[in-house]
Amino acid sequence: MDTIRLKFPYDLPAGFYFKETITQKLLNLPYANGKRYVWTNNSWRKQRQVQKIYTPKYWIEQDFLDDQKTYFYFEASLPKLLNGENMTALQECQFNEVVEATAKFFKEIEVRIFTHQIENAIPTLLAIGRNINLSQLCPCNLAIKALKSFDYKPNFKYRIVDFSDQRHGGKELIFSINAETMKVYDKTKELMNNARTKEEIALTEDLKKNPKEIIRIELTLKNYRKIKARLKPYLGNQAPTFKNIFKQEIWEGLLKEEMEAIFNNPLQKILFLSQESQPFIDSFLNEHYKHIQTKDTIKGILTSLQTHGFADTRQRYLKNYDSRQTWYNYLKRLRELQNNFDCTALKNLTNVKIHGHILEQSGIGTASQEELALIFQNRVSKNIDNELCNT
Repeated sequence: MDTIRLKFPYDLPAGFYFKETITQKLLNLPYANGKRYVWTNNSWRKQRQVQKIYTPKYWIEQDFLDDQKTYFYFEASLPKLLNGENMTALQECQFNEVVEATAKFFKEIEVRIFTHQIENAIPTLLAIGRNINLSQLCPCNLAIKALKSFDYKPNFKYRIVDFSDQRHGGKELIFSINAETMKVYDKTKELMNNARTKEEIALTEDLKKNPKEIIRIELTLKNYRKIKARLKPYLGNQAPTFKNIFKQEIWEGLLKEEMEAIFNNPLQKILFLSQESQPFIDSFLNEHYKHIQTKDTIKGILTSLQTHGFADTRQRYLKNYDSRQTWYNYLKRLRELQNNFDCTALKNLTNVKIHGHILEQSGIGTASQEELALIFQNRVSKNIDNELCNT
């Protein structure tokens, strides 16, 4: 677990820590009107940041419908709250430590909320992350390249964010809808670009001397309804309280679900083939497929994947044929055709190995892993990778 936002019914206190009044929104609705305000002290938080001390976000907010009701919100990266950095993974056994640190911060800002209230609070935002060490396998930029072709998840928007304008660069793959976001990014570059606390700065100095390649998988659920829906298979009829969701099994299960849905694509061998050079693809098709119509079918999907990616290819197909069933039949046919070869027949095995390793770290097995009998003990050659991986 990483970031969490907790909400508590709470009267507006007077004092230093809530002396700033910020207009949140202006309502002009039949059932609600007037201004809604937020109270906090961002100046104090900024002073603490200058002192390189991690300081969670917090504020008092008026209720949307009834401006006489107010709520206290607390939003923090829990590993940073404990350690000043989030490269160190949080463990389930640290729950009491997290609750005590939260209660200590509340006392510091003169908020009277106690440990039993913290334990039973229901989060309105939940972010879960996992760091995967690739130092013995490949650089993170090659891992991002290997994964970027897997650009489809139902109802999600996909984009790639480039941080080349920042000092240490980096890229981020993002799948998002209104209430949910899934990210994959280079954690070491993100840390070096955004180090603020004393602990983070110390880590960046160590990384300069002892470089590491760490990729981060991160899922964020952005409201109570989404959290409740996604956690119901794990909690049943239990409420998704802070205490109930602080379970390693839940965090790992949610991340595995995301990885399975996005990166264990049933056409992954076709996707890997689309990353090869055109001369190799032509030679490959001549070797593995004899019928001209079959070759044309595969060439068609490969050309579209190379030009538009999987998500846009699907969208174009549905638009042209106006039939989901036709698309599903097409997918079924492609899955049958890709069974005529295994991954060892591909020239560029780098992407296959990286993809397989990342999924293996999430407890996901693939046909590609079995075909290659992957053993990740040797670092992938940078020279070969840079030559063969698409940019």
